[in-house]
Amino acid sequence: MNLYIYTFHQFYPFFILPNSDIKLNYYNTEIKQLISVKWQLILTNEGSFTKALNALTGKKIKVKMSQKYNYKSKHINRNIRCVWLENSLYTKLTFARSLWLFIYSNDINIELIKNKPIGNSFIENKIDIYRNIHEIYYGYSEYLEKNFIINQGIWGRKYTLYYNYNSYITIQEFFSPYIMTLFN
Repeated sequence: MNLYIYTFHQFYPFFILPNSDIKLNYYNTEIKQLISVKWQLILTNEGSFTKALNALTGKKIKVKMSQKYNYKSKHINRNIRCVWLENSLYTKLTFARSLWLFIYSNDINIELIKNKPIGNSFIENKIDIYRNIHEIYYGYSEYLEKNFIINQGIWGRKYTLYYNYNSYITIQEFFSPYIMTLFN
């Protein structure tokens, strides 16, 4: 699945690690040389990333969100959303943009979308999902560098969340290098 999530702010990757190479295992020396263990933990995290940030910072993570709903018909609804995750000092840690596509008569409650991190919503509502990471990338973006207050490359990933074998949400996440200081 190659789904592009439109945004006015471009991201230019230096390299993209496709799904076939993401199966990071302990013995893959090429990946260990390319991506530090700390970044591997962030980029291949299968759980709620907001909860992981809460654990790393020891504080509640703030969520700043904007959304656009597009109701195409009675059976097809789309939601595009952009989210910033910040610590208590208003330091931006992560930017995520997602495309929600609801084609089916959903068992997923649309209320999950509103003003909550995706992972936390699924956990609170006891909804079992599957995550398929499509790619991991490293690159640059003037917009993200300005907001992260850095002048260096940025790691990111793109994945799709599935519920009952149907894809619902494709997400692109971009991580501030500041996150690495949280491991100290």
